[in-house]
Amino acid sequence: MSTISLSMIVKNEENHLRECLESVNDIVDEIIIVDTGSTDSTLKIAAQFTAKIFNYKWTNDFSAARNFALSKTTGEWILYLDADERLCDYSKKELLQLTKSNDKLGINCIINNLDDYKNSPKLMKYIRLFRNNENIRFTSKAHEQIEPSLFTNNYRIIDSSIEIIHHGYNVPEEELKIKASRNLELLLIDYLESPTSYLSFQIANSYSILEETENSILYYRKALDDINLRREFKSVCYLHLTDHYMRKNDFSSAKTYIDKGLKADKNHTLLNMIASQVYEKLNEKGSSLLYCKNAYELNKKLKNNSNTKNVLDIIIDNKKILLEGILTSLKFRSNNDLEYFLTSLKIEGPDYFKVINTILSNNIKHEESLEILIRFVNENNIETILKFLKYNSNNEFKLDLFSRIYDKFNNHSNYLTNFGSFLISINQLAEARIILEQALSNNDYDDAVIFYLASIYTSTNDFEELKNLLKIADIKAKSNKLLQSRLTLLKDKLRPLL
Repeated sequence: MSTISLSMIVKNEENHLRECLESVNDIVDEIIIVDTGSTDSTLKIAAQFTAKIFNYKWTNDFSAARNFALSKTTGEWILYLDADERLCDYSKKELLQLTKSNDKLGINCIINNLDDYKNSPKLMKYIRLFRNNENIRFTSKAHEQIEPSLFTNNYRIIDSSIEIIHHGYNVPEEELKIKASRNLELLLIDYLESPTSYLSFQIANSYSILEETENSILYYRKALDDINLRREFKSVCYLHLTDHYMRKNDFSSAKTYIDKGLKADKNHTLLNMIASQVYEKLNEKGSSLLYCKNAYELNKKLKNNSNTKNVLDIIIDNKKILLEGILTSLKFRSNNDLEYFLTSLKIEGPDYFKVINTILSNNIKHEESLEILIRFVNENNIETILKFLKYNSNNEFKLDLFSRIYDKFNNHSNYLTNFGSFLISINQLAEARIILEQALSNNDYDDAVIFYLASIYTSTNDFEELKNLLKIADIKAKSNKLLQSRLTLLKDKLRPLL
């Protein structure tokens, strides 16, 4: 039977370490803990698991610390984890079976990055298990890699279904930004010395977390300059580039990048989902609905964890995909596709199905339908409900619903915008003005509010308010080229009045 060493570097991990060690204690023969300066009870916890503990002076280099830990291992196989990770219990049998081999192997494991804050766990594939060899070394100061060293030493890389749960991204956004900023500094130092596509990719990810869009796009492009960039990394690059052009309303460029992404990995769930959105914007019905169905079927496989080799993918809530499919089917009046998505939603989310069915049925039982919706709607689903309300033709019902949820959402910009727009459509301009001016007072108001209010002020000859509105719009348009263009057209029309 082969021996296995667990190799770890830690610092102040008292909140995570015990669960990590408990997840592997019964299958490893040796626990190596390299501590870089803990001041909490981390080392006391490690000692309870008879770990071999070594102190190491931190040098702003994760690989250096990892390599120090490797130098202390004696097992024939190395499993390396972070303290905020846990090996899934059902993966132990496979791990023990694979480590019976005498071959020089590096074994890819599935890293399931939980993210309750964005509700979008990500699956990644990394080598976390490999046969021990004194010549193997980690590289890169941050986002350290073992793979280049394994290739240099003629290791064979294989996939496995071994799953490791990672809690490191399951933190508030500010904590993520602190980590990203720390990593970015180290990555940029490495990049100056050796500008690889892998480093470009990780730098781009760090800039993305920090919301420095232009820099992130620059480095995603640099990463894609390498034709040998790993497929899963290419997929992420193309996703970000597509999203960038979608936000600019440049759907032609978005299509170019999403097509390249699908060429790199046609079975990537999120690529298919975004492709559906791109083609919907381009009014290409067939492609949009096809990609949405693909995303749903692929996502089901991911959720079932069917030994997927798809990595750096996101497990989307099936209901989210199906709701988008229903909306797309409604837009293109495709009854067969509508039936497919509704039938699937009835299985995946019966509560959502009941609500959506209620809205689309145009509310024959008015009061009963209202009660169903009022009980259901909340901060997490209001955006979805608003999208579906556009396909309800019962104005009396819609007015009652908008009015009765006002107290709950009177600070929600999109709700106010939709309510104001609806009031304009039924010619209640005075009420619409009140609601839309309230929306305008929010920092995140929709651009549409400007044009709705401009229409109202023009129809009521309130030119002083119109002038003030355009001043507010000019300030917002400084960072929004599309709004600048639309405002120019509006001002040209209004010039005779002003």
